[in-house]
Amino acid sequence: MMGKVLKKADAVVIGGGAVGTATAYNLALKGKKVVLCEKKNIASGATGRCGGMVVHCYGRFLNIEKTDYRLIFTRANTEIMKEYQQNFEVDFEFQQVGCLDIAIDEKEYDDLKKLLEIQRSLGDDEIELLDKKETLEVMPNLNPELIFGSRLRRSDGNLNPFFLARAQAVEARKLGAEILTHTKVDEIITRNNEVQGVKLTDGIIESEFVVNATNGWASQLTDDTEVIPVRELAMVTERLPDLPPQPFEMLCNGDFAYGATQTASGNYNLGGPGPARPPDYDYYDERIYADEVLRVMSYISAVFPSLNDVSVIRSWVGTMAFTPDGMPSIGPMPGIKGLYMAVGYAAGMSWAAISGKVISECICNEKPSLPIERMDPGRFIGKPKVKWPQPYDLTVCHDFLTGGA
Repeated sequence: MMGKVLKKADAVVIGGGAVGTATAYNLALKGKKVVLCEKKNIASGATGRCGGMVVHCYGRFLNIEKTDYRLIFTRANTEIMKEYQQNFEVDFEFQQVGCLDIAIDEKEYDDLKKLLEIQRSLGDDEIELLDKKETLEVMPNLNPELIFGSRLRRSDGNLNPFFLARAQAVEARKLGAEILTHTKVDEIITRNNEVQGVKLTDGIIESEFVVNATNGWASQLTDDTEVIPVRELAMVTERLPDLPPQPFEMLCNGDFAYGATQTASGNYNLGGPGPARPPDYDYYDERIYADEVLRVMSYISAVFPSLNDVSVIRSWVGTMAFTPDGMPSIGPMPGIKGLYMAVGYAAGMSWAAISGKVISECICNEKPSLPIERMDPGRFIGKPKVKWPQPYDLTVCHDFLTGGA
């Protein structure tokens, strides 16, 4: 192994988002000497670029047939969130207030009816279908001219993603984990197909185990990892009086838009897709442009006319990622002993805590508390890499991923 040895650890976790900090916390809880490396700050990646929505079954079409399998994990994740909220020092504002999947016309509403039938046939008896009147009773500040109906799961909710990552990092530190920010991992070091540690700019950290929890950046460190990056926009408003608490997702002005409940400070978060821009179509471009800010701002006036005059105090772009089949990759990477993956999250807040738990169980030679075989990180090896069609279009991309185009 080349380079100066900076330190030794039982496990190195790469990535300081919700999944990485959950993994560090769970490994430290099991007595492992853990070092977490984050190239920027805690929650500076996808975790800090989302609405913090905790949804048990996301998406209308992609992978709906795996509803029963997903619910095993997302329900377990929610139970852990409730334990965290009671026991952790940092309050990450978790609340189960439901989440609305809103239809804006009759065709969308008919699609929701069909999906509800599929979900219930797979054992999902909690999901509800609401008409326009019922939807507005749940969230009365929605634009009645835009709403046709919705799906509602009352056990869904949201949290403050910045605070969740921070809360897990704080608890991990208490247990002896070392959290290194502004520490970029340049390479995962292997020899004879076994992990030896990680290479940093100024040296190496020796370790028998490495966890790649970098989500959209995972393929830059691990070959044969299939994660599909997407840009997402988000903005935060000025502090506002109390709003109805339900998170939501819907089509708005031709874009997929999401909204999350206010933070405890009163700020409101809204967001949507940020298509990669020509000529480079760089999904890792974290600059935000004026037209993108204006587009996300338009969601406010369209969805919440009563908030038309509020000020936006901050806007940002981040890189999210998911896999071709819509399920995250969790577990050991085939062919490289000691390398584990926890990447490809389309709804990371719904998976972060349980992911950290099962990864730590694997590393400690325990039987995972939930079955992870269907999320094998090696399931895409040897298959053609997915490339987005350009220009980026959500409808085209959906058809592309599900075999319709």
